[in-house]
Amino acid sequence: MKQVILLVLFLLITVFVFAQENESFMFRAKVKHGSILLGGSASGFAYKTSDNLHNTTGVKEDGLKIQANLNAKNGYFIMNDLAIGLNLNLYHESTKITSDPEQEPFRKTYFLGGPFVRYYLINGVFGEAGVGLGKHSFSDGFQSNLLEGTLSVGYAFFFNEKFSIEPMLSFRYFRQSKDDKVYTTMGPLVGVGFQSYLLRKRAHVIKIGL
Repeated sequence: MKQVILLVLFLLITVFVFAQENESFMFRAKVKHGSILLGGSASGFAYKTSDNLHNTTGVKEDGLKIQANLNAKNGYFIMNDLAIGLNLNLYHESTKITSDPEQEPFRKTYFLGGPFVRYYLINGVFGEAGVGLGKHSFSDGFQSNLLEGTLSVGYAFFFNEKFSIEPMLSFRYFRQSKDDKVYTTMGPLVGVGFQSYLLRKRAHVIKIGL
């Protein structure tokens, strides 16, 4: 816990320092009404497996595993510096034991999505809150319900007019439930994102004096 607290303090100090630098020598990082916020990532891979460690018989099993992951964060600025949007996270995994042709592939799918709201301060620091609902499904018929809530503070470093790198510190609550059984986690989350701003215009174009 002590290490987590020190990490949180370090990140908050870092964001504050960068914000002061941004205010001293860059244009003000406000975004005009009508701009569009776009961000996301996609990944996928397939690989062969050979395993006699994770089964009870100790017999080697050859298999094929396929994974795909899609994340998207898109929003619209309903007024200067205030954006609302949608977060989506989709993950799918399929595992086939090729050494046993009669065995059906095992699949699991994870989907979580919901709205977020973000507000930018004049120096590039922003606050964000979001909530998400979803499902975790398995090919054997098991399903669970997902709930997520996040509160975040970040810094948008615009390296040109349309794109920014955004380190962000979040507090995340996650809940997975099935009937009367519940699994929950909560705690800090550190990340770095990449966002694009279509139709972006700065609300202020007066450079602050050095």
